[in-house]
Amino acid sequence: MSKKPRYFIIISHCLLNPSTRVHVLGKRYEIAKIVCDYFLEKKVSIIQLPCPEFTAMGYLRNPQGRQQYDNTFFRNHCKEELQRYVDMICELKKNNNTPLCYIGIQGSPTCSINWGEHKINKYKTESIMEVNDGDNSIKNGVYGVMTEVLDEMLKEQGIVIPYIEAPVKEDIKSEKAKEFFDSLYDLFNVPDEYRDLY
Repeated sequence: MSKKPRYFIIISHCLLNPSTRVHVLGKRYEIAKIVCDYFLEKKVSIIQLPCPEFTAMGYLRNPQGRQQYDNTFFRNHCKEELQRYVDMICELKKNNNTPLCYIGIQGSPTCSINWGEHKINKYKTESIMEVNDGDNSIKNGVYGVMTEVLDEMLKEQGIVIPYIEAPVKEDIKSEKAKEFFDSLYDLFNVPDEYRDLY
């Protein structure tokens, strides 16, 4: 007799706990509530990862770009923080629980999915401020540092999942927010005509 399948998602820490975000990302809770309600109503469990920036540098850290976090020490810190969670993911998967996706955070140098092109500050290092000249110059497809480490660790275990970015800096009715929620619906193959019901 086959067991009933169960599902879970993996999310960045500050999606549920905006208090740990660096101040330029804001503390908005709207998307967090919608995401939690959406998945819990579907009986999909949520694994909240730790925030490696917070556990390494605390609350009063300054905004930094990906370049500052992309070093051996911080990557090792991410691996240490993530190991128990990767073990948990593997144990769940081994026991008939399917990971659906990882949800990262827009604008985060550690947890983003699409870290784009950024300004260079007076110290000749990367700023957290995006370059956007109105010509769609933002480059997609470069993970934040922790997201990249997580992806490597999961792939070592044979786990390949979609990576989706929560647009925490956008208005809840923006086009980016709509694309985000569409990507969540796609996980369950929700037909277009029914998407407004969720």
